[in-house]
Order: sequence, then structure tokens, then C-alpha cells
Amino acid sequence: MKIVVWNLKGGQGKTVLSMAMAMLEGFYVVTNDVHSPIDEVLGEDRALRMGMRDGLPEVPPGIDLIYDFGGYPDARIIEAAKQADCIIVPIIYESPLEMQVTINALAEIEKYSDRIVIVLNKAKPGDYDRARTVLAEFDYAYPIFEVKQSTAFSRAIEQKKSLQQMVDESPLFSFHYSKPLEQVRSLIKAIANPAG
Repeated sequence: MKIVVWNLKGGQGKTVLSMAMAMLEGFYVVTNDVHSPIDEVLGEDRALRMGMRDGLPEVPPGIDLIYDFGGYPDARIIEAAKQADCIIVPIIYESPLEMQVTINALAEIEKYSDRIVIVLNKAKPGDYDRARTVLAEFDYAYPIFEVKQSTAFSRAIEQKKSLQQMVDESPLFSFHYSKPLEQVRSLIKAIANPAG
């Protein structure tokens, strides 16, 4: 399975989401972001940082891969999107006006794929309904997954462990880590089985 995590707007939680999925399910990750901690967290055997002049890597069949591109224009993302089984568009709801960049990103992404899933990142109470209302105004009816705001993600990255490992290793915090784990698992399951 090949997934592209894409939004033209920076700061939407693309890399954190990519790492959470990769650490949980063993995905490889390719990034063009020079500031990404992906190779530090996953190790060089599961992460590849592309230079500005590098083409997309040749990926053998059967390799599960996430393309995590920075929030700036890069022509290689179009090539990756055309190969992808799914494009995840993470957003953090701030206001209808702030969502305009995401609306523009969706219009661009639709040129290359209709397998789009929106992830409402760092969701606070009411954000899901507000984001859905804004997207409906533009006739977007893509599936929306909510990932609530949680320190579990930053702790998992700091400790270089998956959310599942965090739940298994810390009975004290397992209650707080279980919900984020469930949300990421639901997202991965929906992407892997789009009809079910």
C-alpha cells in the first residue's frame, strides 16, 4: 500500500500522523522535508530523506510506504499521488478562513486521485462538526477521521515507540494512549479496506 500525506498548508500535523502510522504498522516513509525527524525516529532502514534533485525512489512491490511531503510546492508529489492507493489530507481546524488553503489543496489533489481521506488533527470539541460544515459548502464529501489532541503522539515520537508499545508498556498512561491508538488504527483500517 502506498499513501501520500499531503496538504499545501504547513503545520497541519502531516509528519506526526505519518510517523504514528509508520511506527504502528511498519510503513517505510519517504520525505522531502529537511526539517523532518522521520529518519531519526524510524532509523535510516525505514526512512528516506530525498534531496532537492532526487527523483522518487523505486519501490519494490509489496512495500507499504508513506510519502510525507513538506507543506510547500514540489512536483514529485504529483508523481507520488498518481501511484498512491490513498491520499490523506490532514487539517487542523482553526477557522473557515484558515481552511481555505486546505480547500485549495483538495482542488489540486482531485486532479490526480479521488481516493482522498481527510484527517482532522489535534481535534478539540466541536472541531469535527465545524470542519464538516465548511467542507460541505464546497461539496466535499470525503471521509473525515478525527484524531483528538493528545500528548500521546509527541511522547511516542520522543520515545521512538508506537502508540501500541506505549499502551502495552505503561499501564498508568494506557487509558490516555488507548483513544489515539484506536483513532489511528481506524484510519489505517479504512484506508486498507475502502469498501468495508
